[in-house]
Amino acid sequence: MRKPGKRRLQSRSGATLVEMVVTLLLFGIMMSMVVAVVSPASKLFLRMQRLQRAQVILDNTIYELQAIAEQATEYVKIYSAGGDTTGAGGTGSGPMAEFVSPEGYVTLVSAEGCPPTHILMGGTDVETVDGVDEGRLLVRYYSRDISADPSLGASYQYKKDGTEAARAVARPFADGYYMGNYLKIEFSFPGGVDEGTAVDYVNAKVELYSDEERTQLVVWEDVVLELRYAAERVDAVTAGG
Repeated sequence: MRKPGKRRLQSRSGATLVEMVVTLLLFGIMMSMVVAVVSPASKLFLRMQRLQRAQVILDNTIYELQAIAEQATEYVKIYSAGGDTTGAGGTGSGPMAEFVSPEGYVTLVSAEGCPPTHILMGGTDVETVDGVDEGRLLVRYYSRDISADPSLGASYQYKKDGTEAARAVARPFADGYYMGNYLKIEFSFPGGVDEGTAVDYVNAKVELYSDEERTQLVVWEDVVLELRYAAERVDAVTAGG
């Protein structure tokens, strides 16, 4: 039996409200310091990762472009911006290149896109394929009138009934391949290569942009597109409507 007037002392555990507030305040300060350090590093990492992906996309596109261009035979023609080749002459530099493939098809290479296009086989309209947006590598093939002299007039049909037509439309890469980037190509002839002069290669500035308007440049490279077969520069009209 306990004697009156004596009490057992008990230990107190836990933290007071003031201690908790101070602890949370210090923790918040420390986290702010960590975020201040980690956030720029994280942004830099993401930026570098995006740049590396863009470089891989650009490199693979250049390899594909070189493989396409080395098939050029007979002539090479470059168009200025505009897209429609009907009745158009050539120029020294521009976003679209034209040549004849080893199989005898006129070939147009660009990253300027195209509207829905009629596919013609033997002059017959067999189907209409969807258009291609700007910023994607695009190759179009046209049946050539081998009896026509490019220097005298049209040698292939670029339009039918006022709308674009082709023998085939090919996209070497699907839209997802570009991972939100957009391609731009500027072809140009080497110095001293004039109309009717033999051409061994064509220069190309290949660029990749992060926006659809192609104003925010990510990576770019100047490349030489070597030709395997004999060809010459042609500026004459080669396409009719």
